[in-house]
Amino acid sequence: MEKRRLGNSELYPSVIGFGGWAAGKSGWGIVEEREIVEAIQTAYDHGVNFFDTAPFYGYGESERVLGKTLKPMRDKVIIATKFGIIWNNQGDFVIDVSRKNILREIDVSLKNLDTDYIDLYQVHWPDHKTPIQETMETLNELVQSGKIRYIGVSNFSVEQMEEARKYANVVSLQSPYNLLQRGVEKAEYSYTERVGMGFIPYSPLAQGLLTGKFNKGTKIAENDVRRRFNPLFKEGEFEANLEKVEKIRTVADRYNKPLAQVAVNWLLAKPAVATVITGAKNKEQVIQNAAAAEWKLESEDVIALDRMTDN
Repeated sequence: MEKRRLGNSELYPSVIGFGGWAAGKSGWGIVEEREIVEAIQTAYDHGVNFFDTAPFYGYGESERVLGKTLKPMRDKVIIATKFGIIWNNQGDFVIDVSRKNILREIDVSLKNLDTDYIDLYQVHWPDHKTPIQETMETLNELVQSGKIRYIGVSNFSVEQMEEARKYANVVSLQSPYNLLQRGVEKAEYSYTERVGMGFIPYSPLAQGLLTGKFNKGTKIAENDVRRRFNPLFKEGEFEANLEKVEKIRTVADRYNKPLAQVAVNWLLAKPAVATVITGAKNKEQVIQNAAAAEWKLESEDVIALDRMTDN
């Protein structure tokens, strides 16, 4: 599988990455650990070397499952995790990227992942209570100690990235980016391209909307993470997005490819994109995700998809 350099780092992730949220076994319906382990192994067998997780996913369960499964090939894979979102006793979460919390979380993640180092350690969400300088200087210490190799950020604005880069070598931005969520094109994506940071899209399939499996009669469970966190699934938005999906399907039909592969392939046509985080709960989904890197959309179809979904 093709690999692309991540910013100015010496990390070369596969263009298809593995997203570990479902491995946390919480909020994604029925998730069997046996199937998740098989999915991770299948991803590796298909050339995927970039595995992204966070302690937020299932109270550390995602990190534990990934760490256990990847241990035999640890030196051949890139493990990316995050910090700064903490579950509280009420089942809600708070954001804390203070020095004190970073020093606590890094050791928990290293233990969960059963590894001595993390390749890419990412600020999960900006914390408006903590100065960015404090966060970045603490991360620099972790680089110097060997606990992490590189620093990344997630969900940062251009202004926040500029501030962070004053104090540390920030090699990547991870943000939601897909055919239905293109807001980053206005600022964040072009910024990373201009300064040479790697861009890592998450939610490339809009949490399932771009697979084509939903229709106007689909009912999303109240405890589903999509209902809780994703505006694409809100009433009114959901129906409008289904209409866009049908337009995209016309391109997929011409290529005789699954809708999901078209959505991922469109992202791979974007030059700053280093790796696309694709989630999976079983090996069949992994195989479909990996196949998206085996062909390319014609440039005129990339432009056509831009027009279909631009609003």
